[in-house]
Amino acid sequence: MKKILIIAVLVGATFVQAQAQRRGNQEINPEQLAERMTERMTEKLNLSEVQKEQVHALHLEEAQKRKAAWEERRETMESMKAEREAYREKIAAVLSPEQKETWKSLQEENRERMREGRRGQGPRGRNPQRPAPSDNQ
Repeated sequence: MKKILIIAVLVGATFVQAQAQRRGNQEINPEQLAERMTERMTEKLNLSEVQKEQVHALHLEEAQKRKAAWEERRETMESMKAEREAYREKIAAVLSPEQKETWKSLQEENRERMREGRRGQGPRGRNPQRPAPSDNQ
Protein backbone atom coordinates (compact mmCIF):
# COMPACT_ATOMS: atom_id res chain seq x y z
CA MET A 1 0.00 0.00 0.00
CA LYS A 2 2.84 2.37 0.84
CA LYS A 3 4.44 1.73 -2.56
CA ILE A 4 1.22 2.66 -4.32
CA LEU A 5 0.96 5.83 -2.25
CA ILE A 6 4.56 6.79 -3.05
CA ILE A 7 3.98 6.18 -6.77
CA ALA A 8 0.80 8.26 -6.67
CA VAL A 9 2.63 11.12 -4.97
CA LEU A 10 5.43 11.01 -7.53
CA VAL A 11 2.98 10.99 -10.45
CA GLY A 12 1.06 13.88 -8.90
CA ALA A 13 4.23 15.89 -8.33
CA THR A 14 5.30 15.29 -11.92
CA PHE A 15 1.93 16.49 -13.18
CA VAL A 16 2.06 19.64 -11.05
CA GLN A 17 5.60 20.40 -12.23
CA ALA A 18 4.57 19.98 -15.88
CA GLN A 19 1.61 22.36 -15.40
CA ALA A 20 3.87 24.94 -13.75
CA GLN A 21 6.33 24.78 -16.64
CA ARG A 22 3.55 25.22 -19.20
CA ARG A 23 2.36 28.36 -17.45
CA GLY A 24 5.89 29.63 -17.09
CA ASN A 25 5.45 30.08 -13.34
CA GLN A 26 4.27 33.62 -13.84
CA GLU A 27 1.17 35.33 -12.67
CA ILE A 28 -0.73 37.58 -15.01
CA ASN A 29 -1.14 40.96 -13.40
CA PRO A 30 -4.56 42.66 -13.44
CA GLU A 31 -3.46 45.20 -16.07
CA GLN A 32 -2.37 42.48 -18.51
CA LEU A 33 -5.56 40.54 -17.93
CA ALA A 34 -7.75 43.61 -18.45
CA GLU A 35 -5.88 44.49 -21.63
CA ARG A 36 -6.22 40.98 -23.03
CA MET A 37 -9.93 40.76 -22.24
CA THR A 38 -10.56 44.22 -23.69
CA GLU A 39 -8.75 43.34 -26.91
CA ARG A 40 -10.82 40.20 -27.31
CA MET A 41 -14.06 42.09 -26.79
CA THR A 42 -12.94 44.85 -29.15
CA GLU A 43 -12.18 42.29 -31.83
CA LYS A 44 -15.38 40.28 -31.38
CA LEU A 45 -17.80 43.14 -30.75
CA ASN A 46 -16.19 45.91 -32.78
CA LEU A 47 -16.14 48.33 -29.84
CA SER A 48 -15.67 52.04 -30.37
CA GLU A 49 -12.74 53.79 -28.65
CA VAL A 50 -15.05 55.15 -25.94
CA GLN A 51 -16.53 51.69 -25.33
CA LYS A 52 -13.05 50.19 -25.34
CA GLU A 53 -11.89 52.58 -22.61
CA GLN A 54 -15.00 51.94 -20.51
CA VAL A 55 -14.74 48.17 -20.89
CA HIS A 56 -11.02 48.27 -20.06
CA ALA A 57 -11.73 50.19 -16.86
CA LEU A 58 -14.38 47.63 -15.86
CA HIS A 59 -12.10 44.69 -16.66
CA LEU A 60 -9.26 46.26 -14.68
CA GLU A 61 -11.47 46.89 -11.66
CA GLU A 62 -12.76 43.31 -11.72
CA ALA A 63 -9.27 41.82 -12.19
CA GLN A 64 -7.98 43.82 -9.22
CA LYS A 65 -10.88 42.63 -7.06
CA ARG A 66 -10.23 39.01 -8.04
CA LYS A 67 -6.53 39.27 -7.28
CA ALA A 68 -7.25 40.80 -3.86
CA ALA A 69 -9.78 38.05 -3.10
CA TRP A 70 -7.29 35.38 -4.19
CA GLU A 71 -4.59 36.83 -1.94
CA GLU A 72 -7.02 36.95 0.97
CA ARG A 73 -7.97 33.30 0.42
CA ARG A 74 -4.32 32.30 0.24
CA GLU A 75 -3.58 34.07 3.54
CA THR A 76 -6.61 32.44 5.16
CA MET A 77 -5.53 28.98 4.01
CA GLU A 78 -1.99 29.53 5.30
CA SER A 79 -3.36 30.73 8.62
CA MET A 80 -5.65 27.69 8.90
CA LYS A 81 -2.74 25.39 8.09
CA ALA A 82 -0.64 26.95 10.85
CA GLU A 83 -3.53 26.63 13.31
CA ARG A 84 -4.03 22.94 12.43
CA GLU A 85 -0.33 22.28 12.93
CA ALA A 86 -0.32 24.03 16.32
CA TYR A 87 -3.39 21.99 17.32
CA ARG A 88 -1.67 18.74 16.32
CA GLU A 89 1.42 19.68 18.31
CA LYS A 90 -0.69 20.38 21.41
CA ILE A 91 -2.46 17.03 21.06
CA ALA A 92 0.87 15.23 20.56
CA ALA A 93 2.25 16.84 23.73
CA VAL A 94 -0.57 15.28 25.76
CA LEU A 95 -0.27 11.75 24.35
CA SER A 96 2.16 9.01 25.32
CA PRO A 97 4.48 7.63 22.61
CA GLU A 98 2.21 4.58 22.13
CA GLN A 99 -0.86 6.77 21.89
CA LYS A 100 0.90 9.01 19.34
CA GLU A 101 1.55 5.99 17.12
CA THR A 102 -2.08 4.88 17.39
CA TRP A 103 -3.24 8.44 16.70
CA LYS A 104 -1.05 8.65 13.59
CA SER A 105 -2.43 5.39 12.27
CA LEU A 106 -5.99 6.58 12.92
CA GLN A 107 -5.27 9.78 10.99
CA GLU A 108 -3.92 7.75 8.08
CA GLU A 109 -7.01 5.53 8.09
CA ASN A 110 -9.20 8.64 7.99
CA ARG A 111 -7.21 10.00 5.03
CA GLU A 112 -7.65 6.71 3.20
CA ARG A 113 -11.40 6.71 3.85
CA MET A 114 -11.62 10.25 2.51
CA ARG A 115 -9.70 9.25 -0.62
CA GLU A 116 -11.90 6.21 -1.14
CA GLY A 117 -15.01 8.34 -0.67
CA ARG A 118 -13.83 10.73 -3.36
CA ARG A 119 -13.04 7.91 -5.76
CA GLY A 120 -16.51 6.41 -5.29
CA GLN A 121 -18.31 9.57 -6.29
CA GLY A 122 -19.90 9.72 -9.70
CA PRO A 123 -20.88 12.73 -11.79
CA ARG A 124 -21.33 15.96 -9.87
CA GLY A 125 -19.82 14.41 -6.77
CA ARG A 126 -22.71 12.00 -6.18
CA ASN A 127 -22.25 8.50 -4.92
CA PRO A 128 -23.21 6.13 -7.78
CA GLN A 129 -24.88 3.71 -5.35
CA ARG A 130 -27.25 6.39 -4.12
CA PRO A 131 -29.89 7.67 -6.55
CA ALA A 132 -29.84 11.33 -7.45
CA PRO A 133 -32.60 13.46 -5.94
CA SER A 134 -35.51 13.90 -8.30
CA ASP A 135 -36.50 17.35 -9.48
CA ASN A 136 -40.25 16.81 -9.16
CA GLN A 137 -40.47 16.86 -5.37
